[in-house]
Amino acid sequence: MTKIQYFIECTTQDEAKNLFKKLCFELHPDHNSSSNAHGEFVEMMKQYENFTPSTGRERNESDAAAHLYNIVKNFEVLQGVLISFVGSFIWLEDEEAGATKAQKEQIKQILLTGFNKPRYARNRQKWFYSPEGYTQKFKSGKTFDEIKKTWGNATYKPRERAQLS
Repeated sequence: MTKIQYFIECTTQDEAKNLFKKLCFELHPDHNSSSNAHGEFVEMMKQYENFTPSTGRERNESDAAAHLYNIVKNFEVLQGVLISFVGSFIWLEDEEAGATKAQKEQIKQILLTGFNKPRYARNRQKWFYSPEGYTQKFKSGKTFDEIKKTWGNATYKPRERAQLS
């Protein structure tokens, strides 16, 4: 049996989202009486969750690793900073006191594909990149540790470049 590629023609996240809404209605077992409605619906959901806007194909593990590596590589110019991937956000925090404040202009120059420009969270004293198209709906009041616990966390230290003396 051939696996249907539901989002192969989509080139942006908005196109995929619109198609996803349409397919939810068409494929949901409550609206679809075919014998494999549940399986089709689950497969479509998996494909949507793994959709990569730039290519219209599913992400595999090596794509995800390469994408993560390319993101981390953008931050190699920074010294004394930790990178935390929390949910779909990227946070920059001080490993050394005052590191992000001292490198404020460099951080502002680092623009990432698929993310909004960096913003400073004054209450948490950290910089963050939100996913492209994200708009804040309300302030949660959670601490950074609570956010990490809720959404999961992976922290990296950028490779430091050798200093010539």
